[in-house]
Amino acid sequence: MERFKKAYEAFEDYFTGGLLFTGLTLVFVNVLLRYIWGRPQSLLDEFSVYFVVWGTLCGIAVALRNDHHIKVDMVYRLLPLGIRYRVSILAHLIGVGFALFYTFYGYQLVYTYIMSGQRSTDSQFPLWIVNLVMPISGVMFTARFIEKLLFHFKNGGKDWLAAQSRRPD
Repeated sequence: MERFKKAYEAFEDYFTGGLLFTGLTLVFVNVLLRYIWGRPQSLLDEFSVYFVVWGTLCGIAVALRNDHHIKVDMVYRLLPLGIRYRVSILAHLIGVGFALFYTFYGYQLVYTYIMSGQRSTDSQFPLWIVNLVMPISGVMFTARFIEKLLFHFKNGGKDWLAAQSRRPD
């Protein structure tokens, strides 16, 4: 299981990093084309946005895994440890609910685009492929929220308690 977790983490890191790198490289190339040769390409603009959005949405799962996401925890830190434990469980349950909602409706959006056959204006690229990021990133969020939730119950909550005592306040 540990090997699978490491492989999945590597996949997340390389997938999101590769998407962001590709998107930003396309932006850079288009800037060169615009200001040096005076021939910008609208396709590069379109696809750079797609890659950056994909990298960002999938990267949220990486931020969640590493606790690098935005959170407001001023009041949370003032709570007694037992209440913090329960609030964390509730927050992660809400996260799982949101991720499942996001995944379901992302899938419905993709299905609608497949059925309607809509394509982008510039490149005529199928929009269902562009929007496929929603169910994919939703599954990634769900996996990470479930992992966070299960961590609360590992060893009867002792691991969570140990992690809390190591956190700098």
